[in-house]
Amino acid sequence: MKIYVMYTKSSFTEEEIKSLESVGEVIFCEEIRDDRDYAYLHDESDKVIMVDPDWYEWKIDKEHLKKIANLKGVALATTAYDWIDLEYCRENGVVVSNTPKYSTSSVAEYAVFMMMALAKKFPIQIRNNYATKYDDEMLGTEIKGKTVGLVGLGTIGEKIADMCDGLGMNVIYWNRSEKDNKYKRVEIEEIFKTADFIFPAFSTNNETKKLITDDLINMMNKQYFINVVNNSREIFNHDLMLEKAKEKIVSYAFEIYDGKTMAEYEGNVLASAPYAFYTKESIERLMALWVGNTIGTINGTCENTL
Repeated sequence: MKIYVMYTKSSFTEEEIKSLESVGEVIFCEEIRDDRDYAYLHDESDKVIMVDPDWYEWKIDKEHLKKIANLKGVALATTAYDWIDLEYCRENGVVVSNTPKYSTSSVAEYAVFMMMALAKKFPIQIRNNYATKYDDEMLGTEIKGKTVGLVGLGTIGEKIADMCDGLGMNVIYWNRSEKDNKYKRVEIEEIFKTADFIFPAFSTNNETKKLITDDLINMMNKQYFINVVNNSREIFNHDLMLEKAKEKIVSYAFEIYDGKTMAEYEGNVLASAPYAFYTKESIERLMALWVGNTIGTINGTCENTL
């Protein structure tokens, strides 16, 4: 069995590499290729590939998968799996695994940090080069006693809920099913009409695309919207949210994916680099899961098969 790793070798510990070598021949493809002409396309051997989304611009379609001879498994370096044609893999006996829950605390903490930054008008401070102005534009808000609305209450959503509850905030949520916890489940429309701070906190897949409609966004008035969900353009109208922020109807925090700088946005807009998941602890968990999934795929014992 060959294991093709679409990532940098230096990112793995010696122990992780030795563990992979114990079950197969390990080949690192460290260079990202625009043409996606990776070495495994020219190899007829049985193989498992370990894939990072940046090597594929977050999309592995059926046409690419068809070109890979004797593909036995794909180990994703992400919790999200909407960027691979999972149906094709299932139909052709290709085992696909993901890395759930590795960044729960990191992402939840970052989301709360972004909420705090918006509440204290930190983006406007940055844009004004920290000039002191005691006016309505710079008037912040306290978060204690405010209502947080979670759209989705998976592991990250529940972590955000617990942290906000600990800060003295009221928590409501929408989820397809009711959760066994102390928080109140409401309809999604109530979230957008009444919550002071709104967090989308669900996995992106075909069922959740455009879950947050323009009608829901247009219900918002003087509220805060904090997004750390991948592929957000597929789940809500980013441009409409920016327009609402420009009109000072909403405050908006998100991870940058349109190439602009903070100075190019208008309103209380925090455009952060995609660092929500990026902590020492989460990366260590990610690598351990990724390697473990690969070994489990080869041995038939993987617990994170999709």
